[in-house]
Amino acid sequence: MPTLDDSNHDSDQERTPYERSVATVASSKPSVPKDNAQPIVLSHEESAQLLRSIGELANAGLPLDAGLEALAEEISGSKLQRALRQIAVELRAGGNPLSENDLSLVRLPKYHRCILIAGIQSQRLGDALFELLDEDAWRRDYWRDLWAALSYPLLLALVTLLVVDLLNVVVMPIVQASFLQIYEDFQISTPFDVTIFQAPPVSWTAFFLLAAMAMLLVPMFLSAAQTAMLRRSVPLLGKIFWWYEVLDLIIKLRLLVAQRIPTPMALRVVGDALSSRRMAQLVPVWADEMDQGRTLGDVWVESMDIPSSILPLVRWGETTGNLPEAFQSVEALLKDRLALRRELIRKIGPPVITAVVLAALFWAAIRMIVLFLPLFDLIQNFM
Repeated sequence: MPTLDDSNHDSDQERTPYERSVATVASSKPSVPKDNAQPIVLSHEESAQLLRSIGELANAGLPLDAGLEALAEEISGSKLQRALRQIAVELRAGGNPLSENDLSLVRLPKYHRCILIAGIQSQRLGDALFELLDEDAWRRDYWRDLWAALSYPLLLALVTLLVVDLLNVVVMPIVQASFLQIYEDFQISTPFDVTIFQAPPVSWTAFFLLAAMAMLLVPMFLSAAQTAMLRRSVPLLGKIFWWYEVLDLIIKLRLLVAQRIPTPMALRVVGDALSSRRMAQLVPVWADEMDQGRTLGDVWVESMDIPSSILPLVRWGETTGNLPEAFQSVEALLKDRLALRRELIRKIGPPVITAVVLAALFWAAIRMIVLFLPLFDLIQNFM
């Protein structure tokens, strides 16, 4: 059995059948069915539902073919229903379509298929699949909680912008025109230049909407490295984007390396499953460098995309042969950092937005007071 630090340059004869299966999935492309039947290509979400169903059946010790047929009856008119029935038919026909790509019409994402093979070969199918799905659930919950932390400040900011725009674009021009006409009719001198009120109004809501659209469109014209640097430079949220990208990589690597998949092979497999374009570009480069005899810690120490604080744990894991445990410690560290940053946003978000709201209302009040000053002077002169 290979150690955790084995690389991909071992000959095919030195690999176990399990390693050869994973290597085949990592390097092969989906084959065309011989009978011209259309393959069933599942999305990430559909594949996750399929894996959850297989994991539940495996943990319960139930036959997969009958269990999948029963689960398919509960789903109506979907691609997932056809996939469940197709796998059940293939299982009854012999072979193992779950791990042999050429035997199945059901196409899973490469990373999910490798986890599936790893669970079958290690005889921990249910545990491996549920661990994968639990990590997906954690990430969904984290982004949901982060959005909940941001939603109130953002909603308050939006309402403030709309109120200020209502005053600036609709109310203030009418009031200004009326007062300036009164001052002109009564030939009242004003302590300010009236031309400042004749400038066209500016919509702050439109300005921020254009800025948000620019932030979404600009990355389309940037490279992956430039986009990553831009995202990481966003105040407060930049660290979240960076740590999440690294956490996504660490989790997927840990799940594969824990099943005795060599690290370079695991790096190549996770490339298609990473949410970050930058990380997806880097993992095959890192795998090639490891094939040349370098350790993962030595490769990562030269990368600006990996936090230096996690390198001691990675090196410890490689030195002691406990790389999955090291990845698990790194995962816990990054999760704690993300949780702390989320709480920081939750704590300082409302006060900051409240200060902005008060500043906007103060600005509107000052404009109104300046406009009323000549009228106050006129009233005092008549009294």
